[in-house]
Amino acid sequence: MKKDIIEGALLPSITLAVKPERVPDLRPLHASSSFDQLALRLSQPGQVNILDGLQRTYIIKDLVDEGVELNPLQTLHLEFWLEDDINNLVYRIIVLNAGQKPMSMRHQIELLFSTLKQKLEDEIKDLEIYRERDQTRRRSPRKFALDRLAAAYQSYITRSPEVSRENIVAQQIVEANAMDASEEELTSEFNSFVQLLKRYCRLDDEVCRVYPERDDSSEMPTGANWFGSDNVLQAFFSAYSQYVSGEIQKQRAEAALDKILQCLRRSSPEDDPLGLHRLLEIQKGLSPRKVNIGTGTRRLLSNGFKELFRGEGDISMEDCWTLAAE
Repeated sequence: MKKDIIEGALLPSITLAVKPERVPDLRPLHASSSFDQLALRLSQPGQVNILDGLQRTYIIKDLVDEGVELNPLQTLHLEFWLEDDINNLVYRIIVLNAGQKPMSMRHQIELLFSTLKQKLEDEIKDLEIYRERDQTRRRSPRKFALDRLAAAYQSYITRSPEVSRENIVAQQIVEANAMDASEEELTSEFNSFVQLLKRYCRLDDEVCRVYPERDDSSEMPTGANWFGSDNVLQAFFSAYSQYVSGEIQKQRAEAALDKILQCLRRSSPEDDPLGLHRLLEIQKGLSPRKVNIGTGTRRLLSNGFKELFRGEGDISMEDCWTLAAE
């Protein structure tokens, strides 16, 4: 591709989404046909997210950094989305983008979370979403890797803790069913996920307090590592969406989350309100000869959370893990 660009090849358009918080300031320029001023504003750094054309953009930047002189007559078509309504962005990115080009659900959802990162952080107090390239790690509550949140959302809408299956046909069927929804249904589901994420963050505050950093000899995981892991995030959000099939189940699940939150708030770092000692014992019994450890762990966690919801929080987490393993 580098060689083609240097020789002046015609490149496919690059699609950019103006950051939602910047859109209100730019709309008047568009409405008044002040296109020169609009172009000037859009060309400033930090205005947009790349929806399609990330690889081409990085290669062009590499050529510029290397001092390669490009043909001044060579042009590139840029498409800008000016959309500040979070509901419309959800629909456009996932549904319309999927219909225009082949793109995995995982890729679509990561684009969604990249675009709405600031919106989510504004909506949920103290939430911090970081990217892998930020070279940071989770040591405190309400701090999540973008790709892990994206996987949690995928688990939520597909109602499965498995975001990648060996059976590609089965995965395509699951994804197609998840995407076969109206704009209202899809945005309502996303907003429900955000509300559940708020609850998860409140739990996260207490989990990180009750399960702090320990010395290296302890097998007990820290709350930051455990509650922010791929397995737990995917299991929790898929378990909730699997269990909640109506208003009665929703009320039970929310009651369970309220009770486990209160239990955590009453606990001290010497306690084990989540029954992690029991969970570790069960996990040690998983045989790699009989089951994929990752799949078995996610299934165990998902079933344990569903037992919590079924019991409206009146069953201890230790007993939930035991029931899940039977």
